[in-house]
Amino acid sequence: MRFASVSMFMDFGEWGFRMGRPVANEGFLRALLTHGSYDTYEFFCPDIYHMERFSQNVDQMIEDPALRARVKVTLQLALAESVAGTHYDVFHLGDFTSLMPYLLGVRNRYSEPPFPVTGVTHSLDGVFMNLRYLELLLQGMAPFDAIICTSRSAQDAVSKGFSWIKEEMERRWNVSFTADPQLIHIPLGIDDDFFEHTDKNAAKNFFRIPAEKVVALSVGRLSARLKTDWTPVLGLLARMVASNNFDNFLFIIAGGGDDSDIRLLQEVIAQFGLQEKVLVFANFLPEVKSTLYQAADFYLSPVDNFQETFGLNILEAMASGLPIIASDFSGYRELVSQEVNGFLLKTVWPKNLPECVLGNLGILHESMARLYFSQALAVDLGELEQALTTLYRDHVLRLEMGAASLEQAQAYRWPHIIRCYEEAWAELAATSRKIVPFASRKDPDLLLGNPTYTLSHYPSKTLEDSDLVFLTPFGLAVLDENIEIMKYADAAVSMFPELHSLILEELGSGSEPVSHIKEAAQRRLEATEAQTEYHLLWLMKQGAVSLKENGATQ
Repeated sequence: MRFASVSMFMDFGEWGFRMGRPVANEGFLRALLTHGSYDTYEFFCPDIYHMERFSQNVDQMIEDPALRARVKVTLQLALAESVAGTHYDVFHLGDFTSLMPYLLGVRNRYSEPPFPVTGVTHSLDGVFMNLRYLELLLQGMAPFDAIICTSRSAQDAVSKGFSWIKEEMERRWNVSFTADPQLIHIPLGIDDDFFEHTDKNAAKNFFRIPAEKVVALSVGRLSARLKTDWTPVLGLLARMVASNNFDNFLFIIAGGGDDSDIRLLQEVIAQFGLQEKVLVFANFLPEVKSTLYQAADFYLSPVDNFQETFGLNILEAMASGLPIIASDFSGYRELVSQEVNGFLLKTVWPKNLPECVLGNLGILHESMARLYFSQALAVDLGELEQALTTLYRDHVLRLEMGAASLEQAQAYRWPHIIRCYEEAWAELAATSRKIVPFASRKDPDLLLGNPTYTLSHYPSKTLEDSDLVFLTPFGLAVLDENIEIMKYADAAVSMFPELHSLILEELGSGSEPVSHIKEAAQRRLEATEAQTEYHLLWLMKQGAVSLKENGATQ
């Protein structure tokens, strides 16, 4: 069994606070390589640097050498050749909105027999989403390809997105797409670390929080544009503190954010006079995350932002044994059972957004569009006040709901989630074997076009078979003295030294037409015409070969 991907499932940026998609993808990769049952896991990386970094991270991530031995790291440059010559059981992507259409194109042109391609959902509210749906429809998803939806809400959103595009294409241009992309619901998973509980008082003491404090916690991006607008919640909290006995209440808003976002949040807290009740814990070290959950008494996430599709932090809090107060929103409602392991807060959304928002969506920065969307989503503050008061006052209820959260979280452990993936992939692969084999299609990819043609007017000329080429004095020195021309490592992997040597040898006795070089390369090395032109022009680029034209001589 052979798994492959053109995703690396890890982010090499500075994610000091470790939130969202990078955490979800890296958790999936660790679980896949630890609990997966395939013989080989092959990852196609963009360049040598990322190959090395990926391999180093896998070595640190997976302790068992037998498990690490199943991992193969390859360059994306080798993808088409590998697909044409290797049997793959599945290609899976860490986000279906990026490379999936182009991977389908490679599969459709080169793979015999075809393999399933799957990709997972993350945020689905970007203005580019309709283009992604259209790309997939144009490329042609097979019945054995699928989009893995982390929540039922994500599944519905993707289904509605494809349906809208199909309906509008038929209504406007009479273009029909008959196939309905397959959508499979598999949630995100949770690492076992969150199930390893410590004493709550010890965890509070770690953060120097008095044991008697009732701690509400939120973990996520500290951004009103990308996660939660805290102003209504903090305003409510200020009113509650002023009129009720909330002496022992402490709210920790933890997560990652830019300096401007953190400063804005702190200013709002100060304006409401909540400096003693609300603590911002920004850009904390990843290793204290589990302890932070253990220090809390319940979890609060009144999210109002449509970038949220699943709710990984909700799941982390549940595995940590916390009651949940959350918006009745997207994937959140699938994790929280009303009055069992927490409270869901009613949310309201308009039938239509104003023209100043909808009319400018293609122009607005994505973060601003998300902010404007969230300003039209109302979270019921009355229900929030009741839920906060109930959990603050009722210690027994917190324990009961926390136990229910912990029990529900068991179903999201990674070993179970990976089994769900493997079952889905097996079913898709079985379907692919029933399909009449793809005819190998050599036509250019519809989405990519043919840049050789499109950009052909940029240079002075195109290399022709009739062009005469010869070795320059530098080229003769390279041939006679066996001088090695310097190559960038990333460029060198696209070249064959044997072909360079052949070209130099063929031109060693004088000028030759390009057609002669191509014929010799095909006869002796089975090189294609395109490969020979590529190598010939690289030697010309380095000054070892030149064109014989306008009366020029050797």
